[in-house]
Amino acid sequence: MRVSSLPGGPAPAGDAVVLLAAAYLHVPARRLRALVRGQERDLYEWVAQDTARKVAHARHEAKAALGRLRKLGAHLVTIAEAAYPKGLLDLEDPPAFLCVRGELPPAGLAIVGSRTPPPRAAEFARELASQCGMPVVSGLAAGIDAAAHHGALDAGAATLAYVGTGLGITYPPEHRALEDEIAARGGAVASERLPDEPVTKWALVHRDRLQAAHASATVLVASEIDGGAMQTMRFAKTLGRPRFALDAQGQPEYAGNVQARADGAIALPFDVKAALRILHAHLGSR
Repeated sequence: MRVSSLPGGPAPAGDAVVLLAAAYLHVPARRLRALVRGQERDLYEWVAQDTARKVAHARHEAKAALGRLRKLGAHLVTIAEAAYPKGLLDLEDPPAFLCVRGELPPAGLAIVGSRTPPPRAAEFARELASQCGMPVVSGLAAGIDAAAHHGALDAGAATLAYVGTGLGITYPPEHRALEDEIAARGGAVASERLPDEPVTKWALVHRDRLQAAHASATVLVASEIDGGAMQTMRFAKTLGRPRFALDAQGQPEYAGNVQARADGAIALPFDVKAALRILHAHLGSR
């Protein structure tokens, strides 16, 4: 990673330690972004040089976190780098940095939905992901997310999982092998959390905006009206990204899909080839 040059000269060595130490000190996100861009000399010097116990402890934690990332085969990508996902810059509050295992793919298609979908919906998600011809973005959760990741892997395509934990903790734990496979096969697992931070409901909602922002469009396969995938759809709407929601076509409908279509999401038929024609027609015109 790199931190942009500070006013008056290049940023000294150890910028990653300063950045993560500032995060451990709960410096607001807007100031972390400014720090990365070289606009916070006073903050930089305080975190880098202050001998107070609290600041020194934060630097110690930051060094340990960097060691933890190296052990995981992960790295930092800051908002100042070319590798930082362009779509995230559309957010009002883009992360100052991401912790990444693997290589971040370009935009792609977000495929999201319930953790407990009917088998038919999970099969649709997997097949859609395997045939869409673009990177697949999802959240590593059980159900639709896992099916979408597996579908991309089936096709040898890159898939990206934005997670609500710090790297080093897998949620749900049974998806550790899936996480490893994603990172090993050309995709990535990414988090804005510090290493080993546990999952929280807030963190899961917050990561949903990253899925919506990274992707060129979002497909809702099946969701309850209060499901987490609905947050991704709301963020996609705010960002002006195309939204699609599966129409069960005579089968029992998920209330979230009904609401999403009423809110402007484009209906997709329960036929993968037909759904792909609609997706490509809309995305090809953008």
